[in-house]
Amino acid sequence: MGELRKLGTIGSLGLLLSGSLIFGSSQAALAATCRPGTAVPVSNLGGKVLTSTTFEGNTIAPFVATRSGNGIVAVASPRAHTGTCSVRLRATDTVGSVANMGYGLEAGTKRASAEAWVNIVSGGLRGNNVPYVRFFSGGTRIADVFRDNATGTPWLRTTNPNGTFSYTKLLARNMTLNTWHHVQMQVRAEGDKSSIEIWLDGARVYSNNRLVLGATSLSKVQFGAEHPRQMGDSYIDDVVVRR
Repeated sequence: MGELRKLGTIGSLGLLLSGSLIFGSSQAALAATCRPGTAVPVSNLGGKVLTSTTFEGNTIAPFVATRSGNGIVAVASPRAHTGTCSVRLRATDTVGSVANMGYGLEAGTKRASAEAWVNIVSGGLRGNNVPYVRFFSGGTRIADVFRDNATGTPWLRTTNPNGTFSYTKLLARNMTLNTWHHVQMQVRAEGDKSSIEIWLDGARVYSNNRLVLGATSLSKVQFGAEHPRQMGDSYIDDVVVRR
């Protein structure tokens, strides 16, 4: 796989030309037409707000994008939950295709929450999934919520101390494509005293304060997948991260 390119604010590796963001010769995109001044989202979860954004400033900052191959990480319009802009994350089954954006947490962070409105417009192959949100400790993904491609149902996946995974189905119903869904997730990483709470479309669907995770701190919140060729086309809007 080619080297992943880290893209921070607009212009890190792209060029901002007359409002158009260009990621190399094959990644030219039309300029997003955003609505600056749109009110930032608020959250009913506890903790200090680290970032709250509608992406109406036509930038993904303070998130940092990771893109390789033909993956797309870009502010897009007019598909949006609030205003006219959101962030599009698109990866294909082409070799090396990766698209995600992450928010780094302060060293020693034990608890963090992330919420967003997510619109998955297309999934991928059966047996795979499209992420809603992921939490990391160092380079290890310790917990994430995803939509199963085969059934459309949402699942929680946690990483056990021995590196295996545990799976919990969050809802029996299908999380419909081409629909904005409100995803809220709060994680506390404290080894065998860890906890996770999850809300989908305003309803609490999971709560466990006796989880055993192989981590004692959190390092990053991420939207999109870190693996190459994990197909999916999603739009992310109204993001709030707290600690």
